[in-house]
Amino acid sequence: MFCASIVYPTGLDRFDLDHFADRHVPRFAALLGENCARYEVHQPLARPGAPEPPFTAAAYVWVRSASEFADVLVAHGDELYADIERFSSAQPIRAWSLVRHP
Repeated sequence: MFCASIVYPTGLDRFDLDHFADRHVPRFAALLGENCARYEVHQPLARPGAPEPPFTAAAYVWVRSASEFADVLVAHGDELYADIERFSSAQPIRAWSLVRHP
């Protein structure tokens, strides 16, 4: 199992969490089809007396096949990357991980 992490930093000029959580990430998951084992969208919460959250929002997408994940990015990457401009003033930080304990 693999996990793609998509994290938006703090301090953005513009970020629409509703679009990211309700449209962008579900669209990506739908394109991944059966390869998508699950996905989550996280909105950090501030706590009194704690440092500010280090990110604005994050999505985690678990997939079974790295090659099928890559195929979706090749086929639909232009659409997905163009959508980012609709909800964010910046590109996310992206990471790819091997999930050792699903």
